[in-house]
Amino acid sequence: MLLRPPLREISEDTLYEDDPEDGTLPDDPSYEYQSASEGEVLEYDSDASDSGRSTDEDNTPSEEDESETTEPDWIFKVSGPEEEIYDTEFVPLSTRLGQPLMIKRVKDDGSVVSTHNTAVYDLSQRYEHIAGPGCRKGDCYHPTNISPEEMRDAHTVQCIYPKGKTWQPRADDLDFERESRYHLTGLTTHMPSSGSLLEFAPPRFDVNIIGAECDFWSQMTKEELQEIGLPFHPACFELYIQASRRVLGIVDIDTLVHIRDKAAIAQEEFPIMYHNDVLAGRGQYWEHNPGDEYLVANPIFIPGFRDILESAISHDESFNIHNSPFKARPQKTLQSPSRDPFLRLPFEIMMDIAGYLGHADIANARLSSRAFDHIPISFWRRLVLEEMPWLYEAWSSDPSPYYWTTAVSRDLHEEEKAKKEFYEDLEIRREVIQTDMPEIYDEWVGNEPKWEWPEHPDRRVKLDMGPMKLPSDRTNWYKLYGDITKNRSQLKGLRNRERIWDSIMQIVDMVGAVREDISA
Repeated sequence: MLLRPPLREISEDTLYEDDPEDGTLPDDPSYEYQSASEGEVLEYDSDASDSGRSTDEDNTPSEEDESETTEPDWIFKVSGPEEEIYDTEFVPLSTRLGQPLMIKRVKDDGSVVSTHNTAVYDLSQRYEHIAGPGCRKGDCYHPTNISPEEMRDAHTVQCIYPKGKTWQPRADDLDFERESRYHLTGLTTHMPSSGSLLEFAPPRFDVNIIGAECDFWSQMTKEELQEIGLPFHPACFELYIQASRRVLGIVDIDTLVHIRDKAAIAQEEFPIMYHNDVLAGRGQYWEHNPGDEYLVANPIFIPGFRDILESAISHDESFNIHNSPFKARPQKTLQSPSRDPFLRLPFEIMMDIAGYLGHADIANARLSSRAFDHIPISFWRRLVLEEMPWLYEAWSSDPSPYYWTTAVSRDLHEEEKAKKEFYEDLEIRREVIQTDMPEIYDEWVGNEPKWEWPEHPDRRVKLDMGPMKLPSDRTNWYKLYGDITKNRSQLKGLRNRERIWDSIMQIVDMVGAVREDISA
């Protein structure tokens, strides 16, 4: 723990503790003033002369000279340097700062009220926690367990918002936006717990600052809900797009908002079952439980995962997914079909049997029977599709993420601010030239500077590590399955994708059920 004491304002630094504030010393009774006598001849006095002094007198030191060469006693003392002063106070690691900022209290009538724990809040403002290797504090995730690159865009939020009366199609509209009663907003860099005053950039369709919420605790009307956006992480919405296209054939955001509004009017939470790790972290403030760091990992842009995908694609001309990934074992003795009943079965039935086995079971089956020696690479594609449906790179016709997933939120806000300043300055220049030099105004307008903004380097990084389509006939599915299985604990984003996919499929199923009810 480090203590950051309040800064005290000092008008003028003093050298020593006993220095007066105004810089003027009071009379010191112990101080004795000493000056040369009136008759003493000064060395550089204009009346001084060496003519009256003999050589002997110059060479023979007098008693007075001896007294002058003797070092005089100090008439005041100066203290040495003070002890080192730190700008922080070190306190034991046992200092308790983990108490909740909200205290629940049961009133006499049995109701429960929450009040702010002001003492803990004051401490939280004064102390800075520096995590050690064994830190288990729940206010944040330990940086040795998850990197900033893995948590990319964890605070980025986008919304679905109703179209205004003056809505007109834009070039950057997605296909489902054109047919919907809703549109997507720009991006914001933070989602406050209140869900209010979210500022988006760019302000698509003039939607700049709005409120957003999924779970409601007060009564809401349909009219009020029209002013409240439905918030989501762009990375999670990309999974919704992929799942919707696969299950429903379309991306339906109207029904998605309908489900949110229905729950809001009933004062209920968004109707999905959350993962146990999410439930363990939910509260007034998020509890960062050790071991659950994957919950904040980006499920689309996963460090190291693109390399696994690329390494699974074979460029060997002799590669064929109908071949076995295993080398042929030397056959020392012919095994009788009576001793190995699987050798009697047709290949198609063997593949059906293998379909009920997991990866480890297949390895054991190969040890017990040569009938499982020639399991083709294509068999592991079936395992990937069945056991890893969230790996949409294996089945999606277009796994490329939509634009807003690849955009850098903070860069969009900086661009919006710079663009505003650019055009304000340009307008001032136009007015000045039109007023003072009208004869060159038209020429200047024709050659005035154009707005430009370079692509942010982080966006290129995301594009380079994003999803890619796996060709079914050129992918070594056996290698891919094994690499993902072996590295699943390190691929936190992929683990989080699996968790999010379960929630997304619940939502897609609800959307499908509502659509069936409407069409019935």
